[in-house]
This record gives sequence, C-alpha cells and structure tokens, in this order.
Amino acid sequence: MDVNQQEFPILSTLPAQELQAHVDSYILFMKTTYNVRYVGFAVAGLFGIYNIFISGKRVTYSEKNIIEMTMLTLGVLIIAILIWFLVSILKKNAALKKGLRATAEKHALDKKSFLKEFNSLVIAQYGGKGVYKI
Repeated sequence: MDVNQQEFPILSTLPAQELQAHVDSYILFMKTTYNVRYVGFAVAGLFGIYNIFISGKRVTYSEKNIIEMTMLTLGVLIIAILIWFLVSILKKNAALKKGLRATAEKHALDKKSFLKEFNSLVIAQYGGKGVYKI
C-alpha cells in the first residue's frame, strides 16, 4: 500500500506489507459489521410479510399455534445469528486493535497519532467508523 508521506507521515514509515495487513483486517472487520444490516433487512421483511399476509386473517386455533411457533422459531434464529455476528465482530475488532498496538510498540510510535492517521486512511478509502482506542 502506497501512502502519501506528506498526508500520513507516520504511516509512510511503516513497511507496506505490515500496513496492508492492518488495512485487510479492517476491511474484514467492516464487512462483518455490514452483515448485521442484512439481518435487519430480513427482520423488516419478515415483519412486513407477517403483517400483510397473516395478521389480518381469521385462522383456526391450530393454525394460530403453528403461526406463533413459526414466528417464535424465526425470532430465536435471528437472535442467535445476531449473537454470532456480535461475537465475530468483537473478535475481529480485538485482533485489529492488538495488531495496531503491537505495530505501534514495535516501531516506537505515538499510539494516538498512529491511530489517528490509520483511521484517516481507512475511513477515507473504505468508509466505516474507524478503530477506537488501542
């Protein structure tokens, strides 16, 4: 990865492979956070389907129980998927922070300014919110 020395003086001193590894970790972290949005869209779609096709109709008692169990099962499944994404996001975030901290210590860099430059670089190129406190 080629960074501008005037814009990123600290990042330009790092080896390109090391910086690229951190950027790749950030990209992987951001892709995982975007997966939560897809689950949100699925929940909205299920809610809409339920309200349009099921909730306003008369059903027998046995059909009502089947519908309730189906919705409960889908709810538990969605919660389990969200928990899985949360654990995955936390693991990737912790690994990224650990790598950034190790790089800052290895090259004797100021952690705050290093993190500020890294966040400026990845937010400008890939979006997201950056990394908080290493």
